Amino acid sequence: MINTKKIRWSFERKNVLSKHLARDNSRNLQLDMVKLKPNIKYLEHKHPDIEWVYVLRGSMGDENGVYREGHFIINKKGSKHSVTSGPKGCVLLVVWCGELE
Repeated sequence: MINTKKIRWSFERKNVLSKHLARDNSRNLQLDMVKLKPNIKYLEHKHPDIEWVYVLRGSMGDENGVYREGHFIINKKGSKHSVTSGPKGCVLLVVWCGELE
């Protein structure tokens, strides 16, 4: 059991914070909570493998649409996108494989 309230948010990049919850190095699989501050743009990046995103709070958008609390997004292997957080920012639960390009 992991008490996520005891894990501190750490800065990944300016205006992007994360809590690393679990990692399986043998599959390069990671589970994180990610927090984006309001109205920021996370530049285009490519996913060499899958990414699953569940919006816990707030909203975000990319080239495919706008996603709000309760939405589940699947970014397929090899997909590219940029992300813009909504006016209140967002908190996401993200499962992904590989290293961002």
